[in-house]
Amino acid sequence: MKNTLEKRIILFSFIILFLTIAANSGMDIAGFRRDYIQALILRSQALAASLRGSIEKIVGLGLDVREIDGLGEKCQEVVASSPGIAYCVITDSEGKILYLNDPAYRKLRFDIIRKSLTTRLDQSIHLIGESGSHYDTVTPVRAPDGKQVALIHIGFSESVVSEKVKVIVLRSAFVLVIFFLISFSLVVIFVKRSIVQPITALLGGVKKVSEGDFDHRIEDLPVYEFNELARNVNVMSEALKNRADEIRRNYQELENIHNDLHSSYLKLERLSLELEKSEELYKSLLEDASDAIVVIDENDMVKMVNKMAEDFFGHGSEAIVGLSLSRMLVLMNTVNIPVVYNFFREAGKGKHVAEEIRFQREGGDLVVGLIHANIVTIGTEKLIQAIIRDVTREREILFNLEKSAADLARLNRMKDSFLGIASHELKTPLTVIMGYSELILSDMPGKVDRNVLDMIQNIANAAARLDSIVKDMVDISMIDEKRLQLKMDDVNVNRLVEDSVNELRFFVSMRKQRLELELDEAVPHIKGDLVRLMQLLSNVIGNAIKFTPDGGKITVSSRAKYLLRSKQTPTVESRQPVVNIGKDQHLYVEITVADTGIGIDMDDQIRIFDKFYEAGNIEEHSSGKVAFKARGAGLGLSIAKGIVEMHGGEIWVESPGYNPVQFPGSTFHIVLPLNPVTGDGTIDYLNLLK
Repeated sequence: MKNTLEKRIILFSFIILFLTIAANSGMDIAGFRRDYIQALILRSQALAASLRGSIEKIVGLGLDVREIDGLGEKCQEVVASSPGIAYCVITDSEGKILYLNDPAYRKLRFDIIRKSLTTRLDQSIHLIGESGSHYDTVTPVRAPDGKQVALIHIGFSESVVSEKVKVIVLRSAFVLVIFFLISFSLVVIFVKRSIVQPITALLGGVKKVSEGDFDHRIEDLPVYEFNELARNVNVMSEALKNRADEIRRNYQELENIHNDLHSSYLKLERLSLELEKSEELYKSLLEDASDAIVVIDENDMVKMVNKMAEDFFGHGSEAIVGLSLSRMLVLMNTVNIPVVYNFFREAGKGKHVAEEIRFQREGGDLVVGLIHANIVTIGTEKLIQAIIRDVTREREILFNLEKSAADLARLNRMKDSFLGIASHELKTPLTVIMGYSELILSDMPGKVDRNVLDMIQNIANAAARLDSIVKDMVDISMIDEKRLQLKMDDVNVNRLVEDSVNELRFFVSMRKQRLELELDEAVPHIKGDLVRLMQLLSNVIGNAIKFTPDGGKITVSSRAKYLLRSKQTPTVESRQPVVNIGKDQHLYVEITVADTGIGIDMDDQIRIFDKFYEAGNIEEHSSGKVAFKARGAGLGLSIAKGIVEMHGGEIWVESPGYNPVQFPGSTFHIVLPLNPVTGDGTIDYLNLLK
């Protein structure tokens, strides 16, 4: 296995090194060939440009190209001065040869072009000849009027490039062999020293451990990973040694346990003799138990009752023991005897029974007992043990609590009814008071004494405040009675927040507070009642203003979020259809109102949404609509909660607690669905947030 791994690694290294060096050399040769051809082309173009300049100067003097002497010698000088350049030929515009450096190139076919390209200097380069044997650069010669009068052909042979490349190939092959042998030798040495030798040492150590030589340790290896593996093998060997020692100790302990079990068996024989004595103790425990206990055998005969049972039933044990179960129930004047008898029958089948029984004592008192019956086995005999606890007093207390709860519910309904009646009854006289007050203040200020005007102004202010309270009472009454109708429209949440804040900015500036908006412009529109949502935000933000000290900060933000909500079930009492969104993630819009105020106590964070509830000490509150700690009627947050719930959303508050010194602040969260009146939850919420 070792030789196979070694051979595979060496073979793999051989292939990788060969392919890498060969590919690199091939790319170098190809690059050299390309660069060499490009250099010859550039040199040819430079020579042609120089020759063209000389010819164009002479042509500019009015001579024809054919009349210029010495151009043939000039072509010979060009070729002689540039190694690698094969020919220099000057032709007229039709391609007829006028001058050339060597007559051997007269038969060169410039019209057979195997490949052609044009440079930025308007010079053409062609691979010419029937076999593409020469690279030809074409440089036009123009007269002063721009007319082309001749063409300069300077080129080089393909064989020159091939010879140059051949030399490079031989040199690269030699370098390839030398470096390949060196690299491959280094790889072989590395594989043997860093892989094969450590693996051999590891295999030898593991074999020793597998043969049971747990004291053998593998020496440190030069490679970190193999050394870590060797260290773990040594740790495993040590653990196996400890495990073997522990097994030997456990075997010895098992022998000791066996001996102990034998001794325990002898003790059990003695204990079986003592069980008879325990029966007497059991009877003693029954007698002293705090609950009534009745024991019945398989034949439904009463075998035993304790003292508490005698007191509970009002009969002595001599009158009960020995009776059948049915006769005992008759003796105790049990209510609904067949049902109680069935309880005992179910217990006899092995079921645990926990039910109530009722019976009358001789004096006529109704007694209620909570019976727990189950089957117990003593030896081969199966008995039914019934433990009966007197819960007569508890049931009386429970009955009184239920009666009190019913009375409270009735009082709550009366309170709600009073709210509706009071709000409607107060509305008309308030309208009259406000109307006459406004009439006097606006139309008769000059006919009334100044002091009287001040009193009327106070009456108008008080009436306006009372009218606001009455409106809140009407709203809360309509919410409770499910009569508040919503006018659904598309609502831009961010504009809604800005409008609500603008209405309250006067009070914010009056209290020298800072009100900041953090609105997410990606929040989608929702379906809702714009007026009621404005009322909702005004109540919540106004609440933040009242309980934030002067100079405090209030932050109103909006964002869209996905919530996992369970499907809502419409009730018969619901007049507004509710959203049926399913148990899935749906898009909601969340509005948060955070302040740096006095905070809200943990116990008050749920109750503040109840009608007429005011958190904190009543004596600490001051008067005024937005004064610090100002008290209202306790309906604002209750109305806000009702409006949110009618839109299918939720509202809650988070606060570290109440502290009028450190001002921990509060954050109200308002979560609204995009469409509260959808009945099937089929809105494509994922496409609404762009």
